[in-house]
Amino acid sequence: MKKILIASGVAVLAFASVVGAQTTFVNNLMVGSANPEVAILQAILVREGHLVMPQGVAMGFFGAKTKMAVQKYQTSKGIPSTGFVGPLTRAALNGTASVASVPSSACPVGYTCTPVAGAPVGTPVVSGSITTPGIAGTLAVSLQGSPSGASLDKGEAEDVARYKLQAAASDEQVTSISLDFDTRLWLIAGSVTIKDDSGAVVAQKSGLTANDFTELTVGSSYRLYVPVNYIVPKAATRYFTINVTMLPISDRSAATVTIGQAQVRAVDGTGVSDTQTVGDDRTFSYTGGNSSQIVITLNDQSPPNMLITVSSSGETDNVVLGVANFKSQNKDGVLRKASLYISTNGLAPSEIFSDIKIKVGDLVYSADSIANGNLGDLTVFNNMSIPLPKDVNVPVALIARIKKSVNHALNGAAASSTLSASGTSGGTSNNPVVEDASFNTIDINDADIATSDLTFHESDANLFSVAPTATLGAPVMSNNITVAQPVSFTYTITAGNDTLFVSANPVTALATTSTGYATTANASTTLTVVTATPSEVAGDSTGVYFVVPAGGSRTFKWSGSFNNDPPRGVVQRTFSITGIKYGTSSGSLNANTVIYYDYGALKTETVI
Repeated sequence: MKKILIASGVAVLAFASVVGAQTTFVNNLMVGSANPEVAILQAILVREGHLVMPQGVAMGFFGAKTKMAVQKYQTSKGIPSTGFVGPLTRAALNGTASVASVPSSACPVGYTCTPVAGAPVGTPVVSGSITTPGIAGTLAVSLQGSPSGASLDKGEAEDVARYKLQAAASDEQVTSISLDFDTRLWLIAGSVTIKDDSGAVVAQKSGLTANDFTELTVGSSYRLYVPVNYIVPKAATRYFTINVTMLPISDRSAATVTIGQAQVRAVDGTGVSDTQTVGDDRTFSYTGGNSSQIVITLNDQSPPNMLITVSSSGETDNVVLGVANFKSQNKDGVLRKASLYISTNGLAPSEIFSDIKIKVGDLVYSADSIANGNLGDLTVFNNMSIPLPKDVNVPVALIARIKKSVNHALNGAAASSTLSASGTSGGTSNNPVVEDASFNTIDINDADIATSDLTFHESDANLFSVAPTATLGAPVMSNNITVAQPVSFTYTITAGNDTLFVSANPVTALATTSTGYATTANASTTLTVVTATPSEVAGDSTGVYFVVPAGGSRTFKWSGSFNNDPPRGVVQRTFSITGIKYGTSSGSLNANTVIYYDYGALKTETVI
């Protein structure tokens, strides 16, 4: 299959429309050049009978026919017929009456063009011009060891090969690169990009189709030709990196793609063209439209760290513990089994939950077993049949029923879950099991998807909108002895369906503990409310309590100081807030307590 390259660096214009205006040639032109000056040059050569443009081929690209026409023009002017438009030829052209002019146009279809400062819009990226006219040179090209063996999935872009270009005595203007692929690349890839050392795009061929390739050998060799206009300075080295972007959707099977040969064509200072061929192979793999993998991620609708209202008079159903996305890449799948770690704060999951379900749309499956221990045991789901359409994120929700239990509700029982896609327990794989239509098991990506910590309580509040913080201030000194140290505690309460009431008295509002003091009586740490944000809310009782409206939030900052008891030398003392108290009425300000099991989240410690 023969392919005709149609260069469209400038607009296709009738001859009559490009002759008659004035211009000045300022750039050296040679095979591979693509800019408005080339189109003007071609218009002059056509007018003077040296060039016949093939029908349907746009002006603006300097090819072999243009080079031969330039040689004829140079002979007619008594200039050495090199085919290279240098200073002598430019002078002759600039002296031509009624020189043609061609307006710039958009970048050629399928290519990416970067404007050069001061250049007309649509001028392809050019790295410079030859500064060694009349000097012969050579260009050596070699394949580098890296990158190698890249693996690409649908829609991914990766560097797949890198070539070293070394110029000798003359600047070398690279005019094209061709790459020979052993497969029909356009069926799986959308674009091929060539980048230089700095990462700048030298050339790009996008929207690949069969028309972009020349079939050298049916079924096994396809050449992609990419025009380039790039200068490798004399005695310098440059690197070209080949980047391939795969199609976002493809039904092609997995494949190993080999670049069997690369050809780099360049012109030296004398206008002589040379092609360097690199025969070394470089391979990369495509995972394939028919090869599948289950990718599991946390859904953005999964609950954050929060407190969940539960009932003390009956079980609380339909509590969402977490939501994960299951995506079956490239082919349809069916979720059959899943195993979960349920991590709790002292109680076994079976003591908190009477049922745990997986829910997808209208499909609901209860766990076959709920872990009896806190660590290591699994909550297991078997015999499910949940469709996973290919390339679609399917939200899989974990739903729980909380047992009726006054004790665990008052103590703030907490739980989180982890869906493991990479581990084993007791020699048994924890990975979910997904099958395709032929009942083959589909691989699972390595991931541990953990849901947030949920605390179950009889009142509706969320104390975790802003992580609690504790801060130490500068120590208070007396006779070179630390006698006290300022301290502050900050946390945010967000109310749920109920209006909440927080005492203005720290003894009522906080549960605290301290260590390092000689006696409990000596542990004098005084706290007072210094700020509440917002500072005032309807219903507040100054000096008595604060109101957190249903659905609203307030941030509280308590401050005070550590006191020495009296100074006993170097002693580490710790003061912690271990619980936040609040009420659902102004008459029961400490009726509810959320206990912090991670004491490090809300404590300060000092050495005095």
